Amino acid sequence: MKNLGRNRAFVTLTVADLFETIGTSLFNIILLTYARTFAQANLMVSLVSVATVLPGMLTGRLADSQTNKRGWLAGLKFVQAALYLVLAQLITEKQVGLLLIIIVINLCSDVLGMLSGSLRMPLLQAKVASELQEEALGINQGIGVLMQTMGQALGVSLLAATGDYRLAGYLNAITFLIAGLVLLSGYETLKLPSATVTVTSTFRQLLRQVRQAMEAGVHMNVLALLGSVLFLNAVGASVDALLNLYLIHRATQLPLSFGVAILVMNTADVFGSVAGNLLHTGYFQRWTFRGVMLTTVVAFEGLFINLLFWQNYWIVVTIMMIGGFCMGQANPKLMASLLKVADQSIVGSLGGIINSLATISIPIGSVGLVLLDNIVSPEAAYLTAMGLLLACGGCLFIRR
Repeated sequence: MKNLGRNRAFVTLTVADLFETIGTSLFNIILLTYARTFAQANLMVSLVSVATVLPGMLTGRLADSQTNKRGWLAGLKFVQAALYLVLAQLITEKQVGLLLIIIVINLCSDVLGMLSGSLRMPLLQAKVASELQEEALGINQGIGVLMQTMGQALGVSLLAATGDYRLAGYLNAITFLIAGLVLLSGYETLKLPSATVTVTSTFRQLLRQVRQAMEAGVHMNVLALLGSVLFLNAVGASVDALLNLYLIHRATQLPLSFGVAILVMNTADVFGSVAGNLLHTGYFQRWTFRGVMLTTVVAFEGLFINLLFWQNYWIVVTIMMIGGFCMGQANPKLMASLLKVADQSIVGSLGGIINSLATISIPIGSVGLVLLDNIVSPEAAYLTAMGLLLACGGCLFIRR
């Protein structure tokens, strides 16, 4: 971590990402709260939630085609700041038409954020030594988890104190403005070698390059890799909602009050996730991606077995901490292994594909499994989740 702290390019990218994450998480919860004030609350909240589920393949491809990645990255922050300034002028009126415009503006900012993420990957690849890339990605992701939590808390507190949605829009614009200024302050450190040339290829060639990089980086069949990520993220997306329903059903039998029980469980998950993201040295650096995924599968299988038979609250808390730790290990390991073998011309597309797959899997879990819990039974949801986890584990053993 000391070496990364002296790497000005890494510090610049991380600090800029810190402010961007605060702004994004702050306004997402503000927008959800605003949408709930409308008569068609369920529809409006669904629109807000679904609007962010977009594939990142196109943004990854666009990022790869840009020769001046640092210029694009800095410029996008100022564009996002301007979008939220416009949004702040509209959010004062309670009209369905205006809400739809606000959702579109927020969606545009989210897409630009996805493009920013794809632009950052080649810069990290070029500016951080390969042996430090996993640690760098873990630190960046760990800070993101903390800042997301802080941004949501700030958004809720701001609304409770002022009830002013416009102020939230201005505050969000300021966070993006600061992120842009941070990137400009370290602009020279982000310069890529002049010899670096972006390779233009057809879509078929791009897919072949992506497949080769994934198989070389993780030593797995590409479809098996993508399948394991899809299945695990589908279950991961449902866990919070399923556990909240479990706590509601057993509210009178919990060892703690309902609110405290949720707080303890969520704190354990966040603590495990942050620890998993930050510990990427020594033994944890040698831990393989396949090993991390298998540990995660076993842990969550244990969670659902507990929910089926014992429903012990403290087992739930312990497994959420272990699961959070493993999830914090998995993504940095995967991306670092890809950065080591991938050509710079496809790094953005690689990140876009992985992020898109994770995003696409969210409705499968957060909608499908939760519907099963509500319409059929909690046991049906648990057994289905266990089946998806077994499919994930099976994918990890498919040979190249």
